[in-house]
Amino acid sequence: MLVSIVDFNKIMPLVNSIESTYSSRSESIQLVKKKLLSAQIVQPHELPSNIVTMNSVVTLRQINPILTYSIKLVYPTFDNVRENRVSLFSALGVAIFLGKIGEELTYTNWKGEHRIQILDIPFQPEANGNYVSAKTYETNNSPLLF
Repeated sequence: MLVSIVDFNKIMPLVNSIESTYSSRSESIQLVKKKLLSAQIVQPHELPSNIVTMNSVVTLRQINPILTYSIKLVYPTFDNVRENRVSLFSALGVAIFLGKIGEELTYTNWKGEHRIQILDIPFQPEANGNYVSAKTYETNNSPLLF
């Protein structure tokens, strides 16, 4: 598993600052932390374009019932289901973060267990030379939304 140093440096402080405050999301937070700590950290330009990173647009196929849809993986403050923006700390966000095209994943939310496959990543910031997101997460100015 690979993670860009940019994503690592933005997400780890966020995880460390919220893990005690948001105990209701502690499982998701711990899964993100585990992924980050087990991943190999690389420079953004070294990251293959087939890996889901922050602010990636991802095309997914739900296995049963079969449904294809696209979402954007975002930081919690930019989460908006109506606009297909999914938080990194949601069950789906955690499942796809650092996933690869073709990978089948399982995640559980309040509706039960879901199986999905990553079909495509039409937009990955690193593949487009965007190594620093225009929208950065700020703990002082923005409330956390899950």
